Amino acid sequence: MKLKKRVFEGIVMKKILKVIAMLLVIAAVVFAAGCAQKPETAGNETQEGPEQVPTATPETSNVTGENVTEANITEVNETAETGQVITEADNGTSISLKNGENFTLQLRENPSTGYAWELNVTEGLSILSDEYIQDSVSENATGVPGTHSWIIEAVAPGSQQVNGIYKRSWENTTGTEEKFTLNVEVV
Repeated sequence: MKLKKRVFEGIVMKKILKVIAMLLVIAAVVFAAGCAQKPETAGNETQEGPEQVPTATPETSNVTGENVTEANITEVNETAETGQVITEADNGTSISLKNGENFTLQLRENPSTGYAWELNVTEGLSILSDEYIQDSVSENATGVPGTHSWIIEAVAPGSQQVNGIYKRSWENTTGTEEKFTLNVEVV
C-alpha cells in the first residue's frame, strides 16, 4: 500500500512540476513579447483634446516626413527670420497668422536638472523644427540653462493652440508645473 501511495505521489509531483514549467515558459514568452514592443506614452502628457498632436521630441520633430537636408534646414531658417518670435512673456496671449505663415516659440529651460518643455500643438499647426541651444559659458560649468526653440507653421485655418508644460518626464503631472499657452487664430 505504501508503495502504491509513493508511486501515486510521484506521478502527482511530476504533473505539478510540468504545470509549473509550462507556466514559467508562458510567463517568459509574455515578458519577452512585452519587451519587444515599442514603448507607449507614459500617459501623463498634457493633452487637452482629441485634436492634440503628440509631444514634439527631436526624434519626431520632422512632422512632414521629409528627409532633413541642409537645403531643408536653410529653407526653414530663412522662413523663420520673417516670422514672429514668441517667448514666456507672451504666455496666455493670442496671435493671428495667415495659413502657411510661421512663428518661432522660444522658452527657457534647463534640461541638466531634468526639466524640459513638453509641447503639444493642435492639428492646424505643424512643428517644423525643434532645437535646444545651451547658453554660452566657460568649459567646466554644469547645470547651464538655455533656450528651447520651435518653428511652428500654420497649416489649417481656424482657432489653434500651443500648450506646453515644464516638467521632468519621469514625474507625474501634479498641476503645479509651469505651463505655457498660446492661442493662434489662423486666417
